[in-house]
Amino acid sequence: MALHITLLLTTVFFSKALALRCYGCLPDSAGSCTQILTCPSRCGSTTTNVYVDGRKVSSNTAKACADPVLCATGSMNSGQSKVTLNSQCCNTDLCNSANAPDLPQKPLNGKKCFTCNATTDCTRTLACEGDETQCFVTTADVDGKKVTTKGCSSKLVCGNGTLALGLPVQPYGFGPFMKCCEGNLCNSAQGLRVYFLMLVPLLSLIVF
Repeated sequence: MALHITLLLTTVFFSKALALRCYGCLPDSAGSCTQILTCPSRCGSTTTNVYVDGRKVSSNTAKACADPVLCATGSMNSGQSKVTLNSQCCNTDLCNSANAPDLPQKPLNGKKCFTCNATTDCTRTLACEGDETQCFVTTADVDGKKVTTKGCSSKLVCGNGTLALGLPVQPYGFGPFMKCCEGNLCNSAQGLRVYFLMLVPLLSLIVF
């Protein structure tokens, strides 16, 4: 009994010792962030940027407790529009006071994916950058019209989708749900059908 009590008290005090105070908010109009959160182990700051034709048109910084989704970097690129996500995480009290910097430009990685132009021609190709190892296709509502977008994406963004990441990027052609695949130029209509047909037996094995 005494051993159980000792273990319980040790767990309680150890958990408290691990708890951190972190900033947690979206910056206000003055650019400050003063809300304080109690977090289990890490603090984080994430900066999301949107670029159109190479020019930054939107920027958003969030601060919170760091989890696997928040403490990550990635990008998705349709050629005309590009979204970048960069995070910094730390494990001391109020260590996330500074905003995470913009994700730096990454070199081409040799991979290519199909992309679409304004006339819905999706036969052009796009050279992928950095850790953009996935090809994607998504549909978004842009000015009341359904727009199909294709391009390159980091695995993180493809795995979670823009809806899960909370990215306000629909106006730039990136929908909340994305179909993704691995392999050069795999995001043609035929390539995606083959990819998802291959996933069906794999998912059956996992479920059953």
